Amino acid sequence: MASSVKKQVKAMMGLLVYARSKMEYNEARSTMKELLGGDETHPLYNTFLENWDNSQEEWVSYLRGNVPHLTNNTNNRIESKWGKIKDVIKGTSSIDELVTTLITLQEYAEDQYIAEYHRVGSRPRGPDEDPELAALGMQISPFAFRLVAEQHGLATRSNTHYNVVLLSPGKAIVTGSSTGVTYEVNVEVRHDIANFCCTFGEDSH
Repeated sequence: MASSVKKQVKAMMGLLVYARSKMEYNEARSTMKELLGGDETHPLYNTFLENWDNSQEEWVSYLRGNVPHLTNNTNNRIESKWGKIKDVIKGTSSIDELVTTLITLQEYAEDQYIAEYHRVGSRPRGPDEDPELAALGMQISPFAFRLVAEQHGLATRSNTHYNVVLLSPGKAIVTGSSTGVTYEVNVEVRHDIANFCCTFGEDSH
């Protein structure tokens, strides 16, 4: 077969693979037969009919429209993926051993991802999250962050109310209306800090 004919037949194979309809496929197949001299007994054409033409749904584009491949359906990319799998498994292993190995590797990868996700300093920030809370989330553990975030939400919520009951001087009971949680507060601490600031300011003049 002449080199020019080989190139044309190869081009026809590409048209067959990416045929968008039955008409396109039949036209490409007829053209390929003409390139081979119109001889249906030609070895190449015979091989095509016996091994490819009878399984079009497996490789012709218009018959594989319902297969989810995310446009990543070219043979070289598929071979690339298989090549990466071959790097981590043994070719002499049985099918059940290969499946077990791949599942184990998948679980290991998931564990690594979860560990990285929960690592202090790697927590992702939501689009509506408070900037101060997001900055704090990069410095503390997820458990500590959840505790702080809960209190932060109560403190910044517009409908948060507290019931205050004054006890002995300097003491008060504060109850959150939304949570029902009760705190005993030493009100003198804030008072002492305020007095210290005022005194320090007077002494500095």
